[in-house]
Amino acid sequence: MPDTVSALDPVMRVPNLGLCSIAGNIEGCDVKVIDLVFHNRHITKLLQQLMSEFKPEVLGLSAMSFQYASACRVARICRDVKTDVKVGLGGYHASLMYKEISAGAEAGLFDFLVRGEGEATFPALVRELMSGRMGLDSIPGLSFRRDGVFYHNSPASLVNLDMLKLPNRDCRILDCAHFLGHRFDCVETSRGCTMRCRFCSITRMYGRSVRKFALKRVITELHQLKKKGVEGVFFVDDNITLDVPRLKRLCNLIIDEKLDTMSYAIQASVLGIASDPELAELLSKAGFRWVFLGIESGISRNLESMGKVGVLKNTKRAVSLLQESGICVFGGFILGHPDDTRQDIHSTFQFALELGVDHPIMQCLTPYPKTETREDLLKRGLVTNLDDFSRYNGFICNLRTAHLTTQELNRGIFWGGMNLYFNSGYLRRSRFWRYKPSLWPSLIANNIRYQIGALKGDIFASRHKW
Repeated sequence: MPDTVSALDPVMRVPNLGLCSIAGNIEGCDVKVIDLVFHNRHITKLLQQLMSEFKPEVLGLSAMSFQYASACRVARICRDVKTDVKVGLGGYHASLMYKEISAGAEAGLFDFLVRGEGEATFPALVRELMSGRMGLDSIPGLSFRRDGVFYHNSPASLVNLDMLKLPNRDCRILDCAHFLGHRFDCVETSRGCTMRCRFCSITRMYGRSVRKFALKRVITELHQLKKKGVEGVFFVDDNITLDVPRLKRLCNLIIDEKLDTMSYAIQASVLGIASDPELAELLSKAGFRWVFLGIESGISRNLESMGKVGVLKNTKRAVSLLQESGICVFGGFILGHPDDTRQDIHSTFQFALELGVDHPIMQCLTPYPKTETREDLLKRGLVTNLDDFSRYNGFICNLRTAHLTTQELNRGIFWGGMNLYFNSGYLRRSRFWRYKPSLWPSLIANNIRYQIGALKGDIFASRHKW
């Protein structure tokens, strides 16, 4: 879907690896992948053109919750061009909200809902459609509409990653991903997470489990991307630092295979980085240049309510280890916890400034569907936007706290952002700002948009145009 967090547009546009993985596991068909993140203007015209030229028999859409409205719109546009196209919806929102979707006003837009991982379910659906047998009730993880009624098959088992073929990146219609000016792509080395973060929906997709791809496969992908001229890779693992010894083996393989000429970025946990003093230095040697560190808060009460135990005492150590090894640290923080006061909002911004991360990313606690956090917030009557999921981008405030209205929360974020993002000390020492001066105009514009958005309650809304 074209929806993005607008703040990220000048910094990075990351391709959808999941769609390419599904495409790589479909046989006997001509498959195309269109990632609308890379074409977020005149979208209707592009879709009409593609539908007319390619004439697909099956259309698969993927959407997170804040992209669901766009998925509905895309389905309408494509059906207007080719009325007999079969439309399936997958991704997080369809997986977690399939009952609500199938009973909702938009149910008629979709013939199928693919729940969970799509690499087994969607190819099985395509095979049945190709054969004409239409034995849809035998496909685990599939919901299908028959005579206007949706039927929900049993859940699919987690995919055996050793059985998956490599992603098919050659079927992309658009391929212009970038990160800080570099040509970038995504690679996956593992799926799932065992941590108990209450605000996260990953465990609703995979349970509290972790599966790992063979490192030999990962290295093969990296070689393929390097031959294509890709300059860097974002490892999209849910938590790559759960197994630090394995991450260190990956680093050594990257060095041995002379793949350290590319640049790498990862999402990491504080505990994972802090657990091994050798890890940060080895990451740096292997070409890891950026780490998105899930810090979340400097307030123990809020960390405990999120299910992040034992994090705070290791936060400074994790940041220091990475920065001492020359790695740029993006620190993720979450504001708007149930008992937050105006002082707590101020304290979180101050904590980010004192930690000295290269770039703090301030998000608002979001009541994502089916998460424990949403259930808790609903019980306390703190959710102010129950069902307009298009505003669930992680930055727009959709709740109040026990002490602050949504408007007061927005105002607190505004003043906190003013004191942080325009702080001369932060701007002077941040390697993120020093890394590519040509990005300064866009980054300054982002800072200004952040402040305007905070005042309007519309932080970093997507700027795509239909």
